[in-house]
Amino acid sequence: MTRIVNERSSVLAAPGMRPLLATVVMAFTGFSLLLPISPAWVIAGGATELGAGAVTALLMLFTIIAQLRVNLALVRFGWAPVLAAGVTLLALPAPLQALTSDLTLVLVSSALRGLGFGILTVCGATALTLLVPESQRGRAVGAYGLAVALPQLAFASSAPMLSEVLSPPAVLTFGAVPLLALTWIFPLGRRLTALAVNAHERADAAPRSFVPVMALVWTSLLALVLTTSVGGALLTFSDQIAPSPGLATAALLCFTGFAAPARWAAAALSDRPGARWVIPGLVLTTALGAAGIIASLVIAGSIMGVVWLLAGATLLGLAYGGLQSATMVRAFRDAGPQNAARASVMWNVTFDLGTGAGALLVGALAQGTSFAVAFGVASVVAILGAAFTRERTK
Repeated sequence: MTRIVNERSSVLAAPGMRPLLATVVMAFTGFSLLLPISPAWVIAGGATELGAGAVTALLMLFTIIAQLRVNLALVRFGWAPVLAAGVTLLALPAPLQALTSDLTLVLVSSALRGLGFGILTVCGATALTLLVPESQRGRAVGAYGLAVALPQLAFASSAPMLSEVLSPPAVLTFGAVPLLALTWIFPLGRRLTALAVNAHERADAAPRSFVPVMALVWTSLLALVLTTSVGGALLTFSDQIAPSPGLATAALLCFTGFAAPARWAAAALSDRPGARWVIPGLVLTTALGAAGIIASLVIAGSIMGVVWLLAGATLLGLAYGGLQSATMVRAFRDAGPQNAARASVMWNVTFDLGTGAGALLVGALAQGTSFAVAFGVASVVAILGAAFTRERTK
């Protein structure tokens, strides 16, 4: 335990790490608060379920658009202006939604928030490669993962309750909390700009284009998409899978609750010998988690059905959290320091696409067959994919 505390302290002692993690906490707090509230807000204003779904879809679409363009913005404008733009775009439109539940306004503000969120997710991951040496990269990614996971755990699940207690406009207004990061964002940005210049000067080779970098990191991205697709399906269809709303909430708490510590543990293991087995092991854990969901559906209505539901959600949470850290560490290592920015974009886009595509594909399969069959297909695909995800020896 003492060693773990010392390792964490050494990572946090790196200049710039604490303001970076504070920025991430603020960003994901604002993002998580509105994720369930904005769709509910437009439904209260008279929109249909399709309109509510469009709010989240547009948010993620513009997140990916920003992720694909943020590296060009960093080169042109530098870190401080880009980080400030990300914080502002994510935070300022939030209280605008409190003014009215009109669908058009919420859609436009969600698109703007997606741009800000996309900027901050890529910048946050890339900044780790500049602030911390490669020997501590896993622990740094673990700390970053906790900064991402804890606000999601605390606020994505509690936002509906806060909305009932305080009112939806109040919670929407609190979505502006990322603006607090502007108090330290400019010194952090200047440090990152200087480090990026030094890293470019020290690089042994010029950054590669998209296709060569993809050839270096594809195994990490495959593992990530295998797990985020199943996790995204659970997040989307928990109400349909669980026999009651209470058990759906319990399953999601198991999923998110175990994902947070798994992010730290898997990241720390990634710095140690034998790390090449971490990712395929977690992909197989995904398959086992999906199998648990299948068992809960097959024997639904019994106590064992509930046990299998919670066990499956727990295993999926462990894999979902652990693979986020482990794949990020390996992708940065395989890509090399000169390609860190491209690897960051690829990782973030893969995460978002996997989450959305998994929900879409599982939903389509379930509509034609059943959720048991859909998760069965996901489990088999994960088992087959695990064989391709072991780290290559050098």
